[in-house]
Amino acid sequence: MILHTLSHREILNATRGLGRSAHHRLHHIRRRRLWQRLVAAVTLWVPAAAVLAQAPSGSPGVADIVARYGLRAVEPASPAADFKLPNLAGGETALSDFAGRWVILTFWATWCGPCRSEMPSMERLHRQKGESGVVILGVSIDSNRKPLGPFVEKYGLTFPNLWDSQGKAARLYNASSIPLSYLIDPRGRIVGISRGARDWTALTPMIDAMLAAIPPTEGAVGDTVFAQQDAPVDLPQVLHPPTADIVLSKKVLAPGESFFVDVRLQWSGNFEEYLPHPPELFLPEGISEERMTASTSSRDGRNRITYRVDLKAEKPGTFALDPVELRYTPRFESVPVASRLTGPTVEVLPSAFDRLSAGTLAATVGGLAALGLVAFWWIRRRGAAEVPAPADGRYEHLSRCYDKAKGFRLQGDGASFVTALGEIAVELSPGCSDTWSDLLERVRYGGQVPPAEELDRLQRGIERRLAQLKPESAKKARAALKLKADVPQPGAPKNL
Repeated sequence: MILHTLSHREILNATRGLGRSAHHRLHHIRRRRLWQRLVAAVTLWVPAAAVLAQAPSGSPGVADIVARYGLRAVEPASPAADFKLPNLAGGETALSDFAGRWVILTFWATWCGPCRSEMPSMERLHRQKGESGVVILGVSIDSNRKPLGPFVEKYGLTFPNLWDSQGKAARLYNASSIPLSYLIDPRGRIVGISRGARDWTALTPMIDAMLAAIPPTEGAVGDTVFAQQDAPVDLPQVLHPPTADIVLSKKVLAPGESFFVDVRLQWSGNFEEYLPHPPELFLPEGISEERMTASTSSRDGRNRITYRVDLKAEKPGTFALDPVELRYTPRFESVPVASRLTGPTVEVLPSAFDRLSAGTLAATVGGLAALGLVAFWWIRRRGAAEVPAPADGRYEHLSRCYDKAKGFRLQGDGASFVTALGEIAVELSPGCSDTWSDLLERVRYGGQVPPAEELDRLQRGIERRLAQLKPESAKKARAALKLKADVPQPGAPKNL
């Protein structure tokens, strides 16, 4: 519908020469034009007002701001669970104490390397934006409070830090891997999540944009939506990180005995969701690490990488292989995330000789020495000619290693088979270490075992090298024994 209004000149032309009644008609036309303009304005603004009335409250751009700077946006925003913990500066502090301000809630620990790397940038951000309505609230998940004071002093942390000794807040926020940070708006809603360490001073433009989108308020706001204390937080599924089982091959050992620990890292979803790194075992004195291998599998929608750490008990005692630190990089992050598990305990018992008295031990050593002398006399009496010449020691050693490698393949352990072949190949020819290094890295830490055809090719190559290494002395000794068996002995019956 097109509304047409008469101009003032058109009105004058229409009423010219009509006398006094023209003024009444002019007044009527002017009133009609005014009503037409009013109806047009209402027609245009009512739909716009309806659209504005249906628009969501708050800032619709916060999720876009968070995602733009590489953090994971939580949309719709989720109410943050309130909690109260001891403050390292004294007293207790609750998350809701900071209602009305933007909060960066970060979970950390003194033993976490990525946490240590990001703490200086968090302190700088706190000093830059603390007076603008941004609060950085740290929560330590250390089980022991003793190292917290020196840690805070070393990094000069002035933002508030709480101690979650029982893991109360960590369980609410799925902080089983750290560093883990949450962006909480002034109304108490989680709008973003950060996994791994970051340079927080580089996120100053993001902080400014969020402050402009939802400005802080003076004091606690009346429409905060903090969840009740101890209520779990509704978080995205991606925050469920990998877990691990630890399996110990033997719990009771003897000095010098070898054993292994399997760390079975597993997670749900796509195999590429996480890039795992080799775990770290904090070994006590008396336990040494020999090597580490890895294998992969996928079953029932769960992906698993098993790291096998071969260890050796060097002396008697009770040893806790604790803790076991896991590291993995989420798919959309660049810095590894760390978490810790409680490790197993092994007991190394003294050997039988250690438990013998001095007199018993002396008698045992004397008896063994006498047996040795008798054996030596018997061998000399039979004559050295009857004893075949010993083969080259290096060949015998590599042959035993090769037999062990074949045993791994028969057991279906392709990763250990390739690792053993690589060690033999490097010992046969040290110059080939560069050729094998990439393959061994993929097998040990990535679980990428070559196909059966490639394994056959590697095995044949090692067999050919060993055949070339076989010493001539062993061949001559066998030939001499054969010739001696063919020569008739005195007194033996002759062939008819």
